[in-house]
Amino acid sequence: MLLAAALAGLPAVARAQPFDAEVRIDQLQPPSADSPFTRAEGPHTPFAGGIDYGFLVMADYAASPLVAKAKSGTEVTSEQAPVAHALLLHVGGIIAPVDWFGFELSAPFAVFETGEASSSVPGQPLKPGGAGVGDLRFGAHFYPYVGKIADVSLGARFWAPSGSHDAYLAGPDRWFRAEAVIAVAGEVDALLWGCTLGVAPLLFAGRDGDRGALSCAAHAKLAPFVSLGVEPHVALFTYAPSGSSQAPGLSQNTALAVQFEPMAAVRFHVGGFALGLGGGVGLGGAPGTAAARGVLGLSYVGRGEREKPVLVDRGPVDTDLDGIPDVDDACPDDAGIKALRGCPPKQDLDGDGIVEGDACPEQAGQHYPDRRANGCPDGDNDHVADPVDACPEDPGRESDGCPAYVRVVDGQFKFERPIRFTPGTALTPEGRAAVEEVVGILRARPKELRRIRVIVGTEGTSQELGDQRAEVMRQVLKEARLDVSRYRIRFSKDVPGGQVQIMAVP
Repeated sequence: MLLAAALAGLPAVARAQPFDAEVRIDQLQPPSADSPFTRAEGPHTPFAGGIDYGFLVMADYAASPLVAKAKSGTEVTSEQAPVAHALLLHVGGIIAPVDWFGFELSAPFAVFETGEASSSVPGQPLKPGGAGVGDLRFGAHFYPYVGKIADVSLGARFWAPSGSHDAYLAGPDRWFRAEAVIAVAGEVDALLWGCTLGVAPLLFAGRDGDRGALSCAAHAKLAPFVSLGVEPHVALFTYAPSGSSQAPGLSQNTALAVQFEPMAAVRFHVGGFALGLGGGVGLGGAPGTAAARGVLGLSYVGRGEREKPVLVDRGPVDTDLDGIPDVDDACPDDAGIKALRGCPPKQDLDGDGIVEGDACPEQAGQHYPDRRANGCPDGDNDHVADPVDACPEDPGRESDGCPAYVRVVDGQFKFERPIRFTPGTALTPEGRAAVEEVVGILRARPKELRRIRVIVGTEGTSQELGDQRAEVMRQVLKEARLDVSRYRIRFSKDVPGGQVQIMAVP
């Protein structure tokens, strides 16, 4: 309602107290799309894994948001309602490229307005309102503190002079407007609360239409998907009376108008979508203060995660396609049967195809130049037959059958020297050979050594370098044909950067 009271202390004659410029009804400022409230900013949830984004559409119905009155003393002598009913649509969006800073953009639209054409109030020939576009509003919010009980955000909003004056959505002077915004919000058990204070700096200089506004909210979670609460809002506006001789937009002879709109609201949310309903009455003499207001808002907030490499498990390799994986196939190049560990049946005692010169006639084996090993099994599959293998359980070098860099002691790996990276992201040749030996031992002892934990040291290194080195380890294990179910990669600041530790896990 337009404040048109007689000046205090003057005789009670019929007079009007008109305002020259900033008579507008789009004072409702919705919060960011991710807020659980109608006007106040809500608790902030940091998301370091990518980008937050959101969209908001809010329908705002106001009954009698603009009423002009003429008084004689305390008696109203004439009254006009240039806007008796108004339906505004607020459309906006947010984007937060990092978890501590975000932008918002919104604009109100007058879908329709109805009002009286009478000009019975002296000095205030206000015309009936109509459809129009409001000022484009741009905001930025910085989150210097996000705590367990309360979050704090600092920011600013700017109004571009793009609104329609005939729809009472902007003043005729086409001013840019700005306000500093401070918000405090939190979540304690089932209680959501928040307060947002927005103050235009030129309010203190008396610029026509500038404001200071405080919006608070308190909601109780009735269920994981619904909350119910109250949302009081109060604002103070500065208006310059008509006929002021001060500089345009500024006046030492200003009038103050107050807006107070307590509301009740309920909010439903499923996934990234949220539906809010609110309503209440309005008190005060500031233009835009509705006798009754109802809002209906629909918002969506999503998160775009940064792309991560996907490891594809193609299953165990079976070169001869006999249904027996190479790791368990004694004859990986010749299709065979399970009873002979993947080897084809032959007319000999052990079925290994070796009749003459079989050093192990009752155990299926392979051809070896060494007559002590010819026809004998190779339990660890290192191409060194068991009779001449110094380490028959662990695959190793062809010279003696033992690994060069790692041993198994009491069920745990013991390395001759640490596995290291170069100053960049590549494993040293010795480090890569040690990892491949570990994979070979796992294949040879599937029952005793089932899984391993790979720990990438991050002491004194950046997170990005640690991620790159972890990806190198995944690639090395993949090339060594180790199934992804048999290892997990972790980070540790207790391990020097550039080193890798591998431990057997029961």
